[in-house]
Amino acid sequence: MSTAPFEHLLAAHSPRAHRAALGMLGNEQEAREIAQEALLKAFRARDRYDTSRPFYPWLYRIVKNACLDARARGRHRARPGLQEERVVGRERLPDEHLDQARSIVRMRQALEALGDDHREIIGMRHFQDLSYAEIGEILGIKQGTVMSRLFRARRALAAAMEKLP
Repeated sequence: MSTAPFEHLLAAHSPRAHRAALGMLGNEQEAREIAQEALLKAFRARDRYDTSRPFYPWLYRIVKNACLDARARGRHRARPGLQEERVVGRERLPDEHLDQARSIVRMRQALEALGDDHREIIGMRHFQDLSYAEIGEILGIKQGTVMSRLFRARRALAAAMEKLP
């Protein structure tokens, strides 16, 4: 694929790449850095992109591998989860902020208790808002399998939440 159209694809999908990295790493600054690395890797690998296939699943795999590489290199500082500044609204009262912050901490702890596969599929569906079809394309599985894995992941998350104090 030529450079200009590919640059437009990357620019259009840059926010999604950032959200994917944030969902896997849980740290805003690190997610920005890793997403940028992944976009650069994608640009360098543009000749390997099959234009007959959807773009985002191909890019997502690059982002995921960049996140895994960051963890392996020891650059990863936080576990996947929610960012407080993304959830807590500015117009809330102080006690509402505290309740919301406690809920976020509990959700983070429950997500950390899950295996990587469960955490990934929950992140893809609920934090990246991907469709079942998009998740299936990314993971290389059928839509029915996505639905059953997501069901099991949600059940595991609920069980992890119940175990928390």
